[in-house]
Amino acid sequence: MPSSPHKPGARVAVIGGGFAGVAAGRELLRRGHDVVIYEAADGPGGTWRANRFPGVEVDTPAVMYSYSFAPGNWTREFPGGAELRAYLEVVSRDEGLMPLFRFGHKVTRLVWDDAAAHWAVTVRDLATGTSRTERFTAVVSAVGLLNIPRHPDWPGREDYTGEMFHTAEWPEGIDLAGRRVAVVGTGSTAAQVVAELAGVAGHLTVFQRQPGWVDPKVGRTYTEVERARRRNPLRRRLIRWQLFLKQERRWLGGRIIRPGSGTDEQLVEACRRYLDEVFADHPELKAQLTPTSAYLGKRAVHSSTFYPALLRDDVTLVPRAVVGMYQKGLIDADGEEHVVDVVITATGFRAAEFLHGIEVIGRGGRVLAEKWGDDPMAFLGITVDEMPNFFMLYGPNTNWYAPVFGMEKQALFIGRTLDELRRRGARSVEVKPSYVAWLNRWLKRRLDSSSFAQTPNYFRSASGRVVTQWPDGASVYWLLTKLLWKRSARFES
Repeated sequence: MPSSPHKPGARVAVIGGGFAGVAAGRELLRRGHDVVIYEAADGPGGTWRANRFPGVEVDTPAVMYSYSFAPGNWTREFPGGAELRAYLEVVSRDEGLMPLFRFGHKVTRLVWDDAAAHWAVTVRDLATGTSRTERFTAVVSAVGLLNIPRHPDWPGREDYTGEMFHTAEWPEGIDLAGRRVAVVGTGSTAAQVVAELAGVAGHLTVFQRQPGWVDPKVGRTYTEVERARRRNPLRRRLIRWQLFLKQERRWLGGRIIRPGSGTDEQLVEACRRYLDEVFADHPELKAQLTPTSAYLGKRAVHSSTFYPALLRDDVTLVPRAVVGMYQKGLIDADGEEHVVDVVITATGFRAAEFLHGIEVIGRGGRVLAEKWGDDPMAFLGITVDEMPNFFMLYGPNTNWYAPVFGMEKQALFIGRTLDELRRRGARSVEVKPSYVAWLNRWLKRRLDSSSFAQTPNYFRSASGRVVTQWPDGASVYWLLTKLLWKRSARFES
């Protein structure tokens, strides 16, 4: 185990108890650091604890959407939310993390004290409403990317008399049977909700601002024999690497994100064939659902149940944005009124607003939100200059096909850096500004001409810059974290 028996570890606050927080907590604990994990919910799980809408499941195969050190005993190729929550609970117990959690506690403010070389962390107890400040050598933000719901601000909202809620805030026990229900959005979450509610709601109206590409999701439930085979470490590792290599061929060199590239055209053509297959007898609906952008102009939807749901007589697609509300329902961009009893907003998250809701004040009183403005940037999404002893998992420009793999590499980067801080007996560590500037020049060159920059999507900040996505293979990211973790750092005694 990479720890020192002679020097005490750093006291580290980890913010968030989802996949990122568990990865960070486990890595730092095994290195002998003193870890506290603050989690606003009542248990580990992160987005998989918050999102409990019907049909919620992951789009990445479970063999990849799991930790390398905890493969899991999955029942399905694409597990649902409940199974993912249970997985994180099991991992947290097995890795000895449960005593480190402070559930029901929300971090609201971080202030760096240069003289004392520590972070003053303000935490609110959600049960009592009281706040207190604790001090830590280092802070790791693991708040995730899809954690702050984006609520539409439609005129006339106060006049609407029906029910309205975001998919991330699904009311417990709500009964939608026989009711007139609207789902606003046609992204991944909306696709899952629509497929579940079609045939349950009396009538379902789906509002689409802009179509995105959809490819069939051939997931299935494993038999007991298959689950037993997958518990074989060698077989499991082989399946995992096969999937990684398949995706790396698409992503390495940014092939998949170049509009008009061979990879992009192959994927678009596959989606067109799927449209042709499902809507052969419904040309008007097919035209409304066909995008004009590259494959990753928006996040692609993986579903074999969304399109068939739209063919039902009790489901209506409105290929226009919602622009307002009135007493009985919604108003679309053509001014048409739609009477609905319940409005479900599948309008996504404020993904480009990293650390939203947490005030971070670094060296010399530098406010991180002011430093970033509309363009959050960090070195490998992990460290920011002027923010000593501060780290992130799943930070700016670290979203791609293998997020859990990335989180493990980010946790390893942080663990090595804090071990080096301990070995040197240094007070603080901070990324060199030249490394942040170099990496983000490269990112901007790659991403400005990418598919991500073609259409409105959650990848882009208010300035239009792509701030969530990584433009190359997972192997490139891994090599950069491995080779540059020390040389990019400036340690101060």
